[in-house]
Amino acid sequence: MRELLWMPDLRMFAEGKDWLGLQRVRPSAAVWSFYHTMDAGIVTPKEASEMTRYIDRQIPHLPVRGPGVPDGLHTLATTNWMPYSWSINNVTMNENAHTALAYWQAGRPDAAFRILKGSLLAAMFMGISPGNVGSMSYLDVYRRESPRDFADGSGVLSRAIVEGLFGVRPDALTGELLIAPGFPSDWDHARLRHPQVDLTYTRKELSETFTAKSRFNRPMNLRLQIPTAGAQAKVTVNGQVVEAKLLSGLQPRLEIVAAPAAKYEISATWSGVRPGGTRPPDGLAWRTS
Repeated sequence: MRELLWMPDLRMFAEGKDWLGLQRVRPSAAVWSFYHTMDAGIVTPKEASEMTRYIDRQIPHLPVRGPGVPDGLHTLATTNWMPYSWSINNVTMNENAHTALAYWQAGRPDAAFRILKGSLLAAMFMGISPGNVGSMSYLDVYRRESPRDFADGSGVLSRAIVEGLFGVRPDALTGELLIAPGFPSDWDHARLRHPQVDLTYTRKELSETFTAKSRFNRPMNLRLQIPTAGAQAKVTVNGQVVEAKLLSGLQPRLEIVAAPAAKYEISATWSGVRPGGTRPPDGLAWRTS
């Protein structure tokens, strides 16, 4: 892939490459060339961030507007290809949910949430079938919501919410429960209730608390990764002070590891907070000292 498809000028993998003739690459990559690459885990954090910027620049962003709809939300077309043709440049829930998941995987939670929330409102609130998680969007220029009974979006929407927004990624084969939340920067509380794990998050001033309850059928170590909100943090697990590890990168995170337990209550109290906020701007890292 790197030898044949990576485009250094666009910082993105090409959509494909001609077998014959001049063997040129097809530079107008679709969203699926972005999210499948992200799902495969074959790019560096820097490349992942650069690929999201390609989607920002090259893929049509369609505003979702209407009475009661918050400002700043949008959904995406699948490609920038012309002319319009069925199944190559539509506006669909499944493609948007998977693209949002890839933004979470790339460390851009605010942008991911805008795509997902805009797509959900377009389907559930603005669409002609209230509460539906269907296939096509009313913003598709020709097809509109004609196949609204297709369940294309259900599975990947679940992944976007569980794996992306709440960051719950269990690996039962290795006995590890990874939780790496991707909450929007202005959220101060959240809760997930799932048959196998519950997660509750609260933030008050400089303190964050994560409570997790595991109901998996085997014991698993917990590995919690949270965005840095200051230069250092005092961390406790079930009331005991523990050491935490700083993971460097474009989006630095603090990693806390805990032995198997039925319930974890993890608190982080930050100091040395960046002036003007408790989280970095979307897609950017803080410099802490």
